[in-house]
Amino acid sequence: MVTEMSTGNLKENLKFLMKKQKLAVLATCHEHEPHTNLVAFVTSDDLKYVFFVTQMSTRKYSYLTASRKASIMIDNRSNNESDFRNAMAVNANGTVMEVKKTDVSMDLYLGKHPYLKDFLLSPSSALMKLEVKRYVVASRFQNVVEIGMS
Repeated sequence: MVTEMSTGNLKENLKFLMKKQKLAVLATCHEHEPHTNLVAFVTSDDLKYVFFVTQMSTRKYSYLTASRKASIMIDNRSNNESDFRNAMAVNANGTVMEVKKTDVSMDLYLGKHPYLKDFLLSPSSALMKLEVKRYVVASRFQNVVEIGMS
């Protein structure tokens, strides 16, 4: 069952998850074939954007620039039986574009991932921004809530 977000508590839980987790699974598609990668990510404070870095020589980059559509999944699973009761998984769906490496965007990214400074600053890397159209939050294994970001 998908419902509209009814409490601010869910949004606060979402913000907490986004700050705590360092890696996400990015899903792209090329010629009707799905492709997934792990990415280090950070979200904007208002949750409207998800930023990540990729090498421009990768399939990921070419798929993203060709279709501009992507989904990114962030979760807090521990790979234990308790996940069926306690895990939370979030899918952010939207449109991706490469953005300039400005002081603001770099500070945001490096605030969460300071150990990736060389990767971010590399001329062969691109800073990508997913503009989130909606989040789909699954918790307690079967509780699904959709949050529109428009």
